[in-house]
Amino acid sequence: MPTRPGAPAAVVDLRDRAPAGRDGDAAERPDPGLFGPDSVSWRVHGDPLMGVGGLRALLLQSLHPVVAEGFDAHSRYRQEPWPRLLRTADFVALTTFGSVEQVHRAAAHVRRAHDRPARARDDGTPRRLDDPELLLWVHCCLVDSMLHVVRRGGLDLDDREADAYVAEQVRAAALLGVPPSLVPTCTADLTDYLAGVRDGLRLSDAAREAVAVVLAPPLHPVVELATPARAGWASIAGLAFATLPDWARRLFPLPLRTGAAVVPEAAVSSSLRALRLTGRGVGALVPALRRSPHERAARRRLGLDAPVPQEA
Repeated sequence: MPTRPGAPAAVVDLRDRAPAGRDGDAAERPDPGLFGPDSVSWRVHGDPLMGVGGLRALLLQSLHPVVAEGFDAHSRYRQEPWPRLLRTADFVALTTFGSVEQVHRAAAHVRRAHDRPARARDDGTPRRLDDPELLLWVHCCLVDSMLHVVRRGGLDLDDREADAYVAEQVRAAALLGVPPSLVPTCTADLTDYLAGVRDGLRLSDAAREAVAVVLAPPLHPVVELATPARAGWASIAGLAFATLPDWARRLFPLPLRTGAAVVPEAAVSSSLRALRLTGRGVGALVPALRRSPHERAARRRLGLDAPVPQEA
C-alpha cells in the first residue's frame, strides 16, 4: 500500500537494526524493545482503555469469515474464554513493552500457531491462517480499534501522533508475517484499507458463536451470584460494541444493533472518558494496577522508575 504524501515512512523491523553504541558497549545498553518509551505505541497500549480497544478489535475481526472460522477451529475460547482473552491482551502488552528477545520469541510462537489451514465454514474457501491478507485484517482491526477507543476516551493524540502510531505498528505486523509494503502507515491509509474490505465481511455462524462468548463469557457460579462481574463485563463489552463503526454494527443481530443505536454517540464518548478516568484513579490509589506487568518490567529494564530508597 503506497504511503500518502507527508505520512510517516514505514518503520524498520528491529531484526534488521543493530543496537546503537560504540566500542562494543551496545550490548550493555538497556533494551528498548520494539518501540521504546518515547513511542506513541507505549502511550496507546499503556492506556486504561486498552481492554475496551481489544474487545472492539475482536468484534471487528470476527466479521471476516475465514478469520472467524480459524478462531473457532483452532482456539479453546469456548472451554477457556478468560485465559484466551487474557493471552491476547498479554501478547499486545509483551510486544509493546518486552525486550527484543521476548518480542521475537512471542511472535515466533504465534507464527507457529498460525501455520495451519483454515476455510470459511459456509463456502469452504481454502485459505491458511498465516495468509498475509488474513493477518493484515487482524492487524488493522487492532490498530484501528486501539487508536479509536483511546482517542475518543480522552488520550491527547494529535493527527501527527496518530499517524506515527499506525506507522510504528508496521513493526508488529511484520513480526507476524505481513509484508511491510502491505501495511497502512498512516490513518488515512488505514481508513482506506477498512473501506476496501467491507464487501467481503459478514457475520458467519462461527463469528456469531465467537461474539456470543466475547459479549457474555461464562462465569464461575460464585462470581456470577456474589459479585457484579456479569453486569460490569456487559457494560464494558456493550461499550466496545457501541464504538464500532455504523457499517460494522449493521452486520450484527438486531438486538445488538438496536441496543447500540439508542445510545447517543456523545454518551458513548462520555462513558469512555469516565471509564478512563476511573482506571487512572484506581492506578493512582493502587500503584501496582497503574501499569501492566510488562510495562513495569520495561520501565525497570530501562531505568525509568527510580528505586525506592531503603530506610536506615
